[in-house]
Amino acid sequence: MTNNSIETLLQEAGLWQGTFTLRPLKGGYLNEVILVQTGSTKLVLKRFAPETTGTLFPNRPEDEARALKRLDGLDVAPRLLGFWADASMMIYDYVEGSPWQSGTADVARLLLRKEAADPAGFRQVPLCPTDIMTEGDALFARCKGAPPPRPALRDFAPPGRLSLIHTDLGPGNLIGHGTGLRIIDWQCPAAGDLAEDIYSFLSPAFQILSGHAVLNPPEQEAFWQALARPDLKARYLHLRPFYAWRMAAYCLWRAEIRPEAEVRDRYKAAYAAEIAELDAMDAG
Repeated sequence: MTNNSIETLLQEAGLWQGTFTLRPLKGGYLNEVILVQTGSTKLVLKRFAPETTGTLFPNRPEDEARALKRLDGLDVAPRLLGFWADASMMIYDYVEGSPWQSGTADVARLLLRKEAADPAGFRQVPLCPTDIMTEGDALFARCKGAPPPRPALRDFAPPGRLSLIHTDLGPGNLIGHGTGLRIIDWQCPAAGDLAEDIYSFLSPAFQILSGHAVLNPPEQEAFWQALARPDLKARYLHLRPFYAWRMAAYCLWRAEIRPEAEVRDRYKAAYAAEIAELDAMDAG
């Protein structure tokens, strides 16, 4: 990506203010994100890696653009300013602040705000334990390591309504604090069960993969107090073993295939944490 091509994108989006500076941002494990400052305005330019399949977290640029438009005005995500599907690039507002460190109640309130978004038109992810476990089976089948014992299946009704869910709601995708907290990196949104986003945030694996300590019991309790939705807590508690088993499969697979030793070690730690969580559920 050259300075001339970035200048052209800024001009096409009506954002060009004469000069600009660039600074790479620390993003996730896949896409390139750059802080662009033009005049006094800060923007994020995101360049997507090729679309991925066969993973829990597909890379779908057009879905991210659609999600940001759907969330506009809800104080949930940054505002989309430009999207170029053919070039797999987008520009959105820069969210001031650092990745989430504390304040689980803020995350609960953010999820409640997100519930106003319409999930229609997004891919639908598994809702029942059987289908969630099937995804885990497919991931474990790619691994050299043996899978842990499967959680005992229990019938459970689907949610009364679908939600627009992020599916990758670790601390690294939460920027800011308080009412200014926002969710970024919407490249794998879905129509699904809000319990899945709740699991993602509370999960030890997602916390570890973002470089954060596993949430302690008081932090988790503060989350539930702010959410004030006993129905969602009941759904989460029922589905948590199946989400955890599937995430353990994903972490083991990634720990075996990633080329970077540091990243492999992080996935190994995340896998071990999910297995410990499953063991604790069985013991309880």
